[in-house]
Formats: sequence, C-alpha cells, structure tokens
Amino acid sequence: MFSETWTLPSPSIGIPRAVLGGWHLATVITIQSGTALTITDTNANNIFGISEDRTQLSGNCTKNQLVTGGPTASKLNNYFNAPCFTAPPVIGADGIGTAFGNSGTGIVDGPGQANLDLAVSKTIALAWPHEKSSVQLRAEFFNALNHPQFANPDTNFSSSTFGVISSTSVNPRVAQLALRFSF
Repeated sequence: MFSETWTLPSPSIGIPRAVLGGWHLATVITIQSGTALTITDTNANNIFGISEDRTQLSGNCTKNQLVTGGPTASKLNNYFNAPCFTAPPVIGADGIGTAFGNSGTGIVDGPGQANLDLAVSKTIALAWPHEKSSVQLRAEFFNALNHPQFANPDTNFSSSTFGVISSTSVNPRVAQLALRFSF
C-alpha cells in the first residue's frame, strides 16, 4: 500500500491565486498478491472421522498448473484446473474408507488486487467570520479506475461451484462530494 498527499503549487497573488491556488491531491494505491488458499474436500468416508480435509493431488500437474492460466476475469467459472485434483485414496478394508488428501495448506494464491483511491480538494480562504476561515470542496473516488477486484473462489473440491468466483472484494467506483466550512 502506498499513500501520498500533494499540495499543488499556486500563484502568490490576485485572481490567479484565487482560481489556481489551494488545490490538494491525495491518493491511496493498493497492490497486493492474493491470499494463500487451501483446497479442501468434504469427505464423509474418511476413516479418521474428519469430514473436511485437504484434497488429493492427482499427480498430473505441477504447482504452476493448479490455477487456470490467464487473467482472473477469464477464469471466473474455473479458477482452478480441476483435473489436478482427485478424491483421497481408499485405504479401508471395506473398500470405502479413505485417508487424508496429500495437498498442502496454502498451495495456491487467490486473485490479487490493484486499486486506486483518489481525492481532490480546493480550499478557499475567507475573511468572514474571522481571518482564518475557509471553505473546502472535496471530491473522493474509491476504486477510481473502476477495476473489478475479485474475491476468492470456492475452494471445496466436492462442491458443485469448485473454482467459481461469485463475488468481488471491492465495491465498484464510489464517489462522494463534501463541503466543509472552517471558522
């Protein structure tokens, strides 16, 4: 995360100062990688009595192939490469009971985030009701570039929505205006 506030330069006297002076610009830039995700599997046949466990890797994929390639927007319905995962191995004498899956915790990263928040303000000095009075007009834009920031996909291999991203983690662009009178 990076934030900065600038007071823009202005002329020193007269009408140019009234028009071009008192401007401020503030930004907050957020760039981050996605959260580490653990792929789980709901498994009622686990012989150890744990119904939610890590999934089994199929052995057909490298770590780089676990997530479908391309930009996040192109893989909203298949974030994970499903053939890379499988059900845990059967180890019970009854032919039904299974062991734990062999995938690690946090083996893949969710979608990253790149966001810009921006504020522009203009302060106008007033002589009323006393010499240090002012009016400030302020416009703030959250997610100023209106880029979608996607939430994490469903990580349960047993779910019908496995690998589906169904929401965003940041609102679309939101703008607000403010007027402040200081005296």
